[in-house]
Amino acid sequence: MTLAFKAMPAPDWAEATTITIPSVPTHTSEEWAQAVFDVRNVPAPVLAMFWLRERVVGLLGIAKGRPDTFAVDKIADGEALIEADEKHLRFVASVRADNDAGLLHVLTAVELKNRAGRIYFAPVQVLHGVITRAMMTSARKRLCT
Repeated sequence: MTLAFKAMPAPDWAEATTITIPSVPTHTSEEWAQAVFDVRNVPAPVLAMFWLRERVVGLLGIAKGRPDTFAVDKIADGEALIEADEKHLRFVASVRADNDAGLLHVLTAVELKNRAGRIYFAPVQVLHGVITRAMMTSARKRLCT
């Protein structure tokens, strides 16, 4: 079982995204997590969405994002775990690089805590897969070229 589901066994929402990665050079799951979630290196359209998020969340009484929100919190069994627990929602993301198979997996699990969380997450869940894939692809370009 992935660390994300150990940390949050019954999420309100979950999604897994997988992309191919070169088998060589190999990078650890922690290195991949840092590269995927480094907001300084995300694609421009994703940055625009983050910018929009920061302007809208105040209307829902949600705090603005912190620079360490996507920092790796734990490493276990070759998997990196990122957790954030806010008033409106809790999310857990796990990152696992399977270098032998040439695959990178990101699993995100979300617990919605209140009305503001449900309102906030409604558009996020629609775009989440596209955003995650874009961030993973950008990380692959940085780490593997």
